[in-house]
Amino acid sequence: MKRAGASHGAGWALRRALRLTLKPAAEWAAIAHEGPGARRLLFGYVVPLALLPAMAWMIGLALFPHDIVLLEEELARYTADFVLRAGVVTFAASVASVAGLAAALYALAPMYGAPHDWARAWTVAAYGSTPLFLGGILLVKPVLVGFVLLLALFQAGYLYVLGLQALGLVRPQQATECVAVALLLVVVVSGLTGALLAALHIL
Repeated sequence: MKRAGASHGAGWALRRALRLTLKPAAEWAAIAHEGPGARRLLFGYVVPLALLPAMAWMIGLALFPHDIVLLEEELARYTADFVLRAGVVTFAASVASVAGLAAALYALAPMYGAPHDWARAWTVAAYGSTPLFLGGILLVKPVLVGFVLLLALFQAGYLYVLGLQALGLVRPQQATECVAVALLLVVVVSGLTGALLAALHIL
């Protein structure tokens, strides 16, 4: 069994992302033969790709604010500090969404006849989120985002299902249901967390 991400780096991450997008079944088969390495996957794959939507969003806010607001008085708040904070929040949200989905898959595994396995849950969540990372590049032109990100979400769901099946995290016939329940949990928890932070005036 070879070590996962022996040549981790931005170039490696992008190459794997493209292979997952173009040949998902074959790439998941390769991933299944790699050793677990949640930390290597975080810093070698998730972090570099999470920078893509964050940087794109910053550029989009700076160059195309009229795609977001129409009132001139609203544009005044798009300062350099505001744009930087928006990028940091986008980056943190991207990483947190992967961690949240991994936690949901980890928690649900016994319900589908599999033991708790954080490394495999994290692997499915990280690699499966690839279309969302790549689709986030379109944040550079916010008016283009909606439809493309919807397609990216469907593609991500497909990758999550393939990943669960390839890594044996749940029974193959129950992979789709597990992904649906996990995503629902993430949405609910994210909504409650956002509401709490807003109530505390943190957001």
